[in-house]
Amino acid sequence: MKIAFRIDISNKIGTGHYTRMSVLAEALAEYGHTYEFFKSEDEPIDYCGYDVVVTDTYQISDEYIAALNAPDRLVVCYDDNALYAYNCDILINANPHASELRFKDSVKTPQMLLGGEYAFLRKQFRESSPISVREKADRVFVCFGGSDLRNFTPRTVRTLQEINGIHLSVVLGSHTNCDEEVRRIAKSNVTVYKTPDSVAAIMQNCDVAVTASGTMVYESAVMGIPTMTVSQAENQFKVAEYLDRHGLIKSLGDWRNVNCDSLKDEVTLLLNDFGKRKSISEKLTAVIGDLLNTIGRR
Repeated sequence: MKIAFRIDISNKIGTGHYTRMSVLAEALAEYGHTYEFFKSEDEPIDYCGYDVVVTDTYQISDEYIAALNAPDRLVVCYDDNALYAYNCDILINANPHASELRFKDSVKTPQMLLGGEYAFLRKQFRESSPISVREKADRVFVCFGGSDLRNFTPRTVRTLQEINGIHLSVVLGSHTNCDEEVRRIAKSNVTVYKTPDSVAAIMQNCDVAVTASGTMVYESAVMGIPTMTVSQAENQFKVAEYLDRHGLIKSLGDWRNVNCDSLKDEVTLLLNDFGKRKSISEKLTAVIGDLLNTIGRR
């Protein structure tokens, strides 16, 4: 089949849409299918000749989705917050709170693939083992996604590098604008990585993670690493709230309201609490194991 992916990626939108669709595209390519990515700047897009159209973007509308339908074409939509009337064949929402959302009625009744078992994880994370929880913890993973929409990395580095005995592993994404500032302020206890080959390998050697509440939440969950999140976009709030409510992460809330002193205190407390870190890691590993077993039964 020939597949078209309609996504968006930029330092203002982030890279999450592209990242998760790349996972799907690479998996489909293993079956011999071909694909092509399109963005807003490619509009208007001619979808003639494509057997499948997959959308993962907020830059469309109900009318746009409806117009994708054609004889012998499969229309697949990835959703985050029940944004549109999904006149499509398959609707995917891999957020843990997906079943709590109310979706609009549409002409078609799509097959609904809802919940964490449908999350698209990069191969490096699918093939990684959970971290080993160390009694003495001093290593913190810091990453706010591919673009760090709110330039929160410098604030985090300035705050956390002052914790006695700590070491920060800071990952900068492909579309971050704060690289120079982070390198300038980083002290000797900070290691900075720019688009490393394996984020999973870096995370594997850390004890605690501080991230945004986007795609990386699922990746840190697979690694079983106790994580604190800062929500940077509208589509991240419900994810963080749900996971926090179920004791799987610690949500620090909206980036605009995060107090750096509180962030420092929370990280320090977690590093010093072996029992809590072990409990969180075991709970994450158990949940992920259940999801993988669910996939295996399908």
